[in-house]
Amino acid sequence: MSNLPDILTDALSHIEPQTEARMDSLIAEFTRVPLSNEDRLSALAGTIATVAHIRYVRHRSVFLEALRGWALEIANLLGSRSWLQGPEGLSGNIQEAQSILMGGIDALLRSMVASGTTAQHRLVAELALLARLLGRHDAPAIHLAITSVKRSLDDPHWRCGERVTILLWEQTEPLTREVALEWIAPRGTA
Repeated sequence: MSNLPDILTDALSHIEPQTEARMDSLIAEFTRVPLSNEDRLSALAGTIATVAHIRYVRHRSVFLEALRGWALEIANLLGSRSWLQGPEGLSGNIQEAQSILMGGIDALLRSMVASGTTAQHRLVAELALLARLLGRHDAPAIHLAITSVKRSLDDPHWRCGERVTILLWEQTEPLTREVALEWIAPRGTA
């Protein structure tokens, strides 16, 4: 994990090499599902929303902000996104991709509990895994994904395991005088 920012490298220094290897194999398994970038981000966002709802109900806003911060650091470190563009016409099951992630995260956490790893380090591992996947996208896509996750979590009709739709074209939609500002996800920082 030498390509991670210093803050992540330091946080992960207490996690065993077996855990890092499991994280790497889970990332590889997830990326093998033949999904478009938009669908891959939707599967990831659905998983993040489910994890936030199940494990971090009281602190989910802190969890999402930490995830956004770590993912942005990774995205800045990775630089170019040209390798993200896959062939057109990919088909795959978003549900399958979410299942791979949820099952893999659960197995990862169970193995860490069995080895006596502290709850703090389990949180770091979970954040690092999700941030590494999210950090493969550019900053606007990361902001859009986290905003979509928050919107889903705030919706009383959303249920764990459901898809969180990410429409990457939303981030480049030009703003006009007629647009309703309450429908627009926040962009940038003030």
